[in-house]
Amino acid sequence: MAFDLTIKFAGEGGEGVISAGDFTMRAATYLGLEVVTFKSFPAEIKGGYALSQVRMSDEKILSQGDGFQILFAFNGEAYEVNKPLLKPGTVLVWDGPEGGDFEPEFDWLEKQGVIAYAVPMSKLAKEEVGAYITKNMVALGAASELFNIPIDVYKQQIISKFSKKGQDVVDLNFRALDAGINWVKNNIKKVDPYRLPERRPQKDVIILEGNEAIALGAAVAGCKVFAAYPITPATTVGNYLSEIILKANGYVYQAEDEISSMAIVIGASFSGVKAMTATSGPGISLMQELIGLASMAEIPCVVVDVQRGGPSTGMPTKHDQADLYAAAIGGHGDGQRIVIAPTNVEENFYLTIEAFNLAERYQCPVLFLTDASLSLRAEAVPTPNIKEIQSKLINRPIITKDMDVNLDELLRYKVTDTGISPMLAPGVSPKPYAATGLEHGEDSSPRTRPDVRTMMMEKRFRKLKNIEDENQHLLEWDLGDLQEGEKADISVIAWGLTASITKEAIQRLRKKGYKIAALYPKLLYPVPVKAIEKVASMSDITLVPEANYTGQFARFIRMYTDVKPVQYNIYRGEPFIPAEIEAKIEELVGSKVNV
Repeated sequence: MAFDLTIKFAGEGGEGVISAGDFTMRAATYLGLEVVTFKSFPAEIKGGYALSQVRMSDEKILSQGDGFQILFAFNGEAYEVNKPLLKPGTVLVWDGPEGGDFEPEFDWLEKQGVIAYAVPMSKLAKEEVGAYITKNMVALGAASELFNIPIDVYKQQIISKFSKKGQDVVDLNFRALDAGINWVKNNIKKVDPYRLPERRPQKDVIILEGNEAIALGAAVAGCKVFAAYPITPATTVGNYLSEIILKANGYVYQAEDEISSMAIVIGASFSGVKAMTATSGPGISLMQELIGLASMAEIPCVVVDVQRGGPSTGMPTKHDQADLYAAAIGGHGDGQRIVIAPTNVEENFYLTIEAFNLAERYQCPVLFLTDASLSLRAEAVPTPNIKEIQSKLINRPIITKDMDVNLDELLRYKVTDTGISPMLAPGVSPKPYAATGLEHGEDSSPRTRPDVRTMMMEKRFRKLKNIEDENQHLLEWDLGDLQEGEKADISVIAWGLTASITKEAIQRLRKKGYKIAALYPKLLYPVPVKAIEKVASMSDITLVPEANYTGQFARFIRMYTDVKPVQYNIYRGEPFIPAEIEAKIEELVGSKVNV
């Protein structure tokens, strides 16, 4: 049986809950395990309920899972919030028996079959270590002793994180680790079944967070200008990119607002270089006019939208999938856009590169929809082959001065069969042109004649006419053991992080005997009509789970196809768990057990 363990640290924001999870994730990676993290915290700078969950396995992990086996409850709120998830066999490590702010119901825990360990994290941090801020390190020391987590890896992480603050800070955290270890050794008789395995051969992986993967993907794709205004949870894209883009002769620029940042991106791309911005929530609304300019002027650019709970300020740190309308049809007039969405951290890297390839190829804005949970999620990603990736990059076909061309026939918006025209760049091309938001003729001069307007509208839309056929790699099929022509019990279409979670639910259902046809489109707009109609034709029921209230992609499916999907929507600020999608499919199809 595969090793599969989830440890959750929960408590008040500012208590080091997130760091505790990050340190544990790296310890699991050191042991050669696959890892996926899930983090959630309030919008306040300090205080409020926060959690960091680490799932580790010796097999590929698709989701954050349905719950946990081990809970470190730093305070009473963490205990109360997670109490419903304390199942038989789970382990509770709580801040006690003295010094904490709560005491669990021991009779109830015993009746439930929950193993409870008291570790006075607060008291040890205050009295033995002399610094309450080290409470999370006391917890990690206890975790190391209780569950066989390598203490050396925790110490390496402490050195890496705190060495710049001086040896005294490093030693303080070491003392906190030792305090947790010694308490467990001297006061706890271990009876739990959960222990991390011995170290296995390490895999060739790098640990990336979602936003970090986007930054790395942009750098590999050749992005030279990144302009953005800070906004949660998109800010760290620029933070990460600023560390690497300068080494590639690129620039990161903090603009005065989202409108300016989008204008900078358009200006940079007009000059001939790849450019990107990242935003969230109100930021994507503010950028709409300039995204329209990029569409009209046919300027390649990438816009990362790290979706968060809205509308308005909403829930800045929480998960949502409700920006699809804004990304696809949020602008005025009929504009050309491409909208794509990754399903996991690894795809955040590769699909960012794909976003630049699409922008360069189709000469239009590409909107990249990730989300708050995926932005913070960390995974151990197979180390990419950078040279191989860069050998396949798509770059715009810029006409340069050394090319033998007829200047009279060199038209920036020349009407072609594909709708894609030659590109010019200031100082590089032998002929200038004006890129404005006004309707224009082939030579870029403003035109309002009906015949020119009709011709140019058709030209711009012709670029994307065959995008589905030309990008089949953006449509992930999952048909299991279905044979050609065989009917499925249900078809499922899921996108973004929900797709990754859906995969795990479907794997479980197939073991029960269900026949399921699934499609996980990375290309969301233009809507991949052929693929959707094909997967829907394989069964009598089509389910579309989404983390938004209105079922935005499901409604796009109704708008562009004859498919009438069943919507399954959540809008609580956290992603689905596999068990929810599993239960919904069983509800729609009925019980089926593989015998």
